Amino acid sequence: MHWLLSLLFITFQTWAHQSSLTPDGNKIRWESNYVPVLIRTNTSDLPSATTRQIILDSMAQWNSVSNINLQTSTTTVNEVRFQHDFSIYGSAVIGVTEVSSNSDGDISSAIIRLNDNYDFKSTPGFYLGGAYLGDVLTHEFGHFLGLAHSEVLNSSMFYSNFSGQSTLGYDDKSAIRGKYDSGYGKITGHVRGGNSIGVLGTHVQFISRKTGDTIGVITDENGYFEARGLELNDTFYIYTAPVKKLDSLPGIYSNVQSEFCPGSYIGSFFSPCGAENDGIAQGITLTSSNRSVDVGTISISCELRTNTDYSYQKTRSELTTLNVYDYAVDQRLEKTFTGYFLTPSETDWSEPDVLEIDLRSYTGLAGSQKYLKVNLVSQPLGTQLEYQLSVIQNGIPLPAFDREIFPSSLTGTFFTDMEVLLPLSSTSSNNIFEVKLISRKLDNTTILRTFPSSDIFSTSRHLPYFLMMSVWQASGSGSIPVLDSETNLSDNIACLDAPFTFKVKSASVPDGPSDGSGVSAAAAASCGTIDSSGGDDGPSTPGLMVGFILSFMLLALLKRAKNFLS
Repeated sequence: MHWLLSLLFITFQTWAHQSSLTPDGNKIRWESNYVPVLIRTNTSDLPSATTRQIILDSMAQWNSVSNINLQTSTTTVNEVRFQHDFSIYGSAVIGVTEVSSNSDGDISSAIIRLNDNYDFKSTPGFYLGGAYLGDVLTHEFGHFLGLAHSEVLNSSMFYSNFSGQSTLGYDDKSAIRGKYDSGYGKITGHVRGGNSIGVLGTHVQFISRKTGDTIGVITDENGYFEARGLELNDTFYIYTAPVKKLDSLPGIYSNVQSEFCPGSYIGSFFSPCGAENDGIAQGITLTSSNRSVDVGTISISCELRTNTDYSYQKTRSELTTLNVYDYAVDQRLEKTFTGYFLTPSETDWSEPDVLEIDLRSYTGLAGSQKYLKVNLVSQPLGTQLEYQLSVIQNGIPLPAFDREIFPSSLTGTFFTDMEVLLPLSSTSSNNIFEVKLISRKLDNTTILRTFPSSDIFSTSRHLPYFLMMSVWQASGSGSIPVLDSETNLSDNIACLDAPFTFKVKSASVPDGPSDGSGVSAAAAASCGTIDSSGGDDGPSTPGLMVGFILSFMLLALLKRAKNFLS
């Protein structure tokens, strides 16, 4: 038996990071939701009991959010094991996951191999050298279950190692549910540029009104996208942007281009035609009676759209209060606003954005306690800023609701997004709020702890933030969003942008490595498949080889972790 390294995927996949596909386009998945796993704790780094518990914790992450059931067994070919001789994969590889499946995509076996020469840590945290074993394992178990890479920051399936990866993100949860569960929602559509041409390789992100978290999918050569596993009774806002790191994706994306516009294509929110300059994104609401929504056509936009009056104020030395949500005018239970900051400083705070939210005309105050929830989202957009948020209600400051970023005591990392849940007064005339935002640039150390692969996935030039404002109500010990009775969507077929869009097809992918290193240039050093010949199990598609890649030389020179996952 021998192994042949080749490209990770041979054919296209419309939800590239969420589900691995066979050459025939079938999803790679376990046929049974019960998956036995043999755990071998033969590492020299950690005590056996500690190693076993970390492995069990990573398995439990996936079990807890879907119908999948990873269970320990002593009689199975599916393994987690440590291996001292890793020369077949290369000295820089931390771990690999090998998956064998047939042409229908049914997985017959899978093995996670971990490089015992690597310095695995037993506790979560931010490390400049080494990595918490749980961060590695949770990512690898995602591949074990048939998932591929994500470009969503803070997703466990993000291609690059970061602290906190041992815990699943919203993106991971929707991905595994979309593969193994049927009781969730779906949003589909097309991203198109000028002349209604579909755009290959657009990263389409869906921001949750409930949590402020993000999931992402990548468009096919027709611009088509499909996001599955979405929570019901939630509203999602769509942000489209070019993919950031082609060489972490399958080689079929190597033809992707993003030179659609007279200037740089950055990213934009899905807004209705005629309202592009209002700074308002459309909400797509999923419920038990409305589980699947086709949004139609989303235009590539050549600039970030925001409110015209707001943009004018940004040119002035003093900003005045801007009304961004007036229930008397909007008659909506949720609204969004896109803002930005210019020329940030690492030492001095910016002039404030002062945004007014007027709910004095809202009449649904009877019954359970109602709230105004405000979410600020910027991290998924790659914005290198920290914020301070303060609130005034009917002229009275509410210091208990002030927000600023702080490091996680568990991982030592930062999360710049924030939310505040403000009780509405039973006296409707008191329900007028001012939200004041100031910002400054994150220092270099904090950027490193906030953005994995910060040089690629964050920016100090284009600095938007996204504000979600919505009405909620008390429910049990928590709260739930109050949903609008219907959502009127308007697609962009009549207002397509990006005049330089042209038809691009997915790349033709060779079957084997392009050089003698066992690495395919078209796919990326961290991605490949392993093809077993001479087996007795009948025809099968190439197995999936996925792993963490670490450049020890770069780590020493740059004094920071450069862990690449595959």
